[in-house]
Amino acid sequence: MSLVCLSTTLRKQLVLALDRDRAVTQFVHEVWQTEDGLPQNSVRAITQTRDGYLWLGTEEGLVRFDGVEFSVFDKSNTPAFRSSSILALCEDRTGSLWIGTHKGGLVRRQNGSFQAQVAGDGLSNAIVWAIFEDREGNLWIGTDEMGLNRLRDGQLTVFGKKDGLPSDKVTAICQDREDSLWVGTVAGLCRFKDGRITTYTTEDGLSSNIVMSLCADSAGNVWIGTRGGGLNRFTAGSILAYAPKQSVSMDIIRCISQDDEGNLWIGSTGGGLIRLVDGRFSRYSTDEGLSHENVVSICEDREGSLWIGTDGGGLNRLKDGKVAALTTQEGLCHNMVWAIEEGSDGSAWFGTWGGGLSQLKQGVFRKYTKEDSLGNDWVWSIHADRSGALWIGTYGGGLTRLKDGRFVTFTKKDGLPSDNVMCIAEDREGTLWIGTFGGGVGSFRNGAFTSYGTSQGLSNNDVMFIHEDRSRNLWIGTFGGGLNLLHDGGFTSFSVKDGLSSDTLTSMYEDTQGSLWIGTFGGGLVRLRNGRFAACGRKNGLSDDVVYSILEDEAGNLWMSSNKGIHRVAKSELNDFADGKIKHVNSTAFGKADGMESAECNSGAACRTRDGKLWFPTIRGAVLVEPRRMGSNRLPPPVYVRELVVDNRSVGIPTAAIPPGSEKLEIRYTAVSLKTPERVFFKFRLDGFEGEWVEAGTRRVAYYTNIPPGRYVFRVIACNDDGVWNETGASLEIVLKPHFYQTYWFYLLSTFAVVMAAAALHRLRLRQHRAREKELAQRVDEALAKIRVLRGFLPICASCKSIRDDKGYWNQLEQYIKEHTEVEFTHGLCPKCVEKLYPGFSQKSERAKLKGGATGG
Repeated sequence: MSLVCLSTTLRKQLVLALDRDRAVTQFVHEVWQTEDGLPQNSVRAITQTRDGYLWLGTEEGLVRFDGVEFSVFDKSNTPAFRSSSILALCEDRTGSLWIGTHKGGLVRRQNGSFQAQVAGDGLSNAIVWAIFEDREGNLWIGTDEMGLNRLRDGQLTVFGKKDGLPSDKVTAICQDREDSLWVGTVAGLCRFKDGRITTYTTEDGLSSNIVMSLCADSAGNVWIGTRGGGLNRFTAGSILAYAPKQSVSMDIIRCISQDDEGNLWIGSTGGGLIRLVDGRFSRYSTDEGLSHENVVSICEDREGSLWIGTDGGGLNRLKDGKVAALTTQEGLCHNMVWAIEEGSDGSAWFGTWGGGLSQLKQGVFRKYTKEDSLGNDWVWSIHADRSGALWIGTYGGGLTRLKDGRFVTFTKKDGLPSDNVMCIAEDREGTLWIGTFGGGVGSFRNGAFTSYGTSQGLSNNDVMFIHEDRSRNLWIGTFGGGLNLLHDGGFTSFSVKDGLSSDTLTSMYEDTQGSLWIGTFGGGLVRLRNGRFAACGRKNGLSDDVVYSILEDEAGNLWMSSNKGIHRVAKSELNDFADGKIKHVNSTAFGKADGMESAECNSGAACRTRDGKLWFPTIRGAVLVEPRRMGSNRLPPPVYVRELVVDNRSVGIPTAAIPPGSEKLEIRYTAVSLKTPERVFFKFRLDGFEGEWVEAGTRRVAYYTNIPPGRYVFRVIACNDDGVWNETGASLEIVLKPHFYQTYWFYLLSTFAVVMAAAALHRLRLRQHRAREKELAQRVDEALAKIRVLRGFLPICASCKSIRDDKGYWNQLEQYIKEHTEVEFTHGLCPKCVEKLYPGFSQKSERAKLKGGATGG
């Protein structure tokens, strides 16, 4: 299955679109302008191609956007463009992108290259206002002065006034579900049906003859935007005009689009963006955050976000957040929300810091303040009791009860421990327990208060929460004094010495297994089970060490509010961590990018309503989490290798080879997930160089230095914000050429040269050995010859026995023999000479022998 077919199938299954039940102001809004990379702030056309990229037409070129980076194509860098002013965009069924320009004709982008088709090549006019492909694959082009052009099988056919069009200036084109082609001109509306052209003007009910935009919706209606006449709808053969006041818009409608949930979005000049849902109009303008009141283009992407092009304000985007914020824009009395409670009638109550009390019932807000007898406008806590009464704790104004529309306030004068009421709880017997700041705890039963403070054993008089567990024990958390247990009229205190991670506590939640979960200020989350405390903090995977409120959803996840947003952790993981089975938990954080106006929450009470919704108080409104409806983005992001940079110089992709001596490689890649691109994560690997995937995080470039010559394959994969991976990813073959001395033939020649040199050296040494042997042999022969001479006749003196040599000199016998032989002489005396020369010595020697013999005998 192709990527585009897979994406379309997944999208239909997931119904990715803006939630029609949310107010327009509850969508996440973002803006991109020239300082963010746009070449110019008038975005006249928007479309998303099947490769995932968003394309924008501006007055300074065509722009490609991957959610992070803008790439600009204009007449300075793309020869096909005769004009950089882009008016219209359309992708056809083959994947070609058609671009309509102002005085530059039509340009086609196919397989990454651009080709121009201007007026001289057959197009009737160089100004293109509209491009549309019908279901048969015909391309229709609306021009400024030369009518409507049809491109079929490479052939252009022109339709103009001569053929029945009311004007040759065509501004808009669409096709309805009955295959009628609708054409808007500056002199009326036309319908092409079965070869006939039918024209509609003001005489037929059209509010203005200058048609600026068209949209055929899924119900069979054709919506017509006009200049001077506002919005019109063609249905059942007749035209219904909406007056500008009725459609909360101005009278110039520049663009109309229907999203996948059936919402109709209308862009106007001077009136901003308008949404039409179930016959109700709502407006989103500069007062709500839109960057400009002139909306000229609208496009819904495949992930359900709405892109809005303005004339001077750049690019805007509305998307569904994972959560929704409720603020003063939706009717809340104040944005600083401290406590939330569900009333007995299903309405939601919001206590604010300075704005009093807000009630939301059936979509309508009602406000209560001190003027309505509320104890004070600084509301710290709310509790709905079993009788249907609502109890409101205030700062400085005591405790107020609202029942049957009547307010009654109790203060310190009535026995309340303090007029600063931080928390309210009710036990099984119907006793009301009130935690105060500075006054400890008070109980209210049968119209009377009883106080408990440090004098009665409470560890601290600043009370943050009160909770009765299933065993009817009363737990009291304090701000700085740790945890207290009130049982049988006595207090037992627990602090960091007993295993708490912090003595400043904020909240407590008891799950169905009887475990107590305790939120702390700075110590993370603590589980109390079987008398043992186990803490989990940021170092263990929690998003923050501050835990304000704790709620559990139907799937067994714990949701916690903090100073860094709202985070979700599976309770099973938290239990495994507390039991020592794992060392880390996985926390999913939600912040501004997910729909919160501010990530900073407040320490007041959160609320889970009977329908499973979770409400959290923040410094910028109340945040609604609907776990049942919180879908995930199952579309894997398409991945691309964008650019290869070698030694700071960009080379083409694909490239045949990289020259030898290259030291630094930069491989730039991207993944197109427009919804939350800052949470797209990457892994890459260079096959042939590294065996493991490199965790790149959100980084979109890979760096390599001093890679050996060879053939490599760079691979990159990515996941979207919900962790769905594109395992196929993208790849790039890289051939790094070697220097001549790094090639195999060089190595072969070098080896051959070494072998030859060794052989030559061997031969030389053989010759030397042979010469030496020859010399030695010669010397031996000479020596033998000399020895043979000694064996012959020697001239010797008969008297002194001297020998005459070859030169005629007489030498002593010893000297001559020593020079001509290897004989060495030693000297001694024979017996005759001894007797002759030393007669006495010879006789003494004989006597010594005789004496020794006698002795031995």
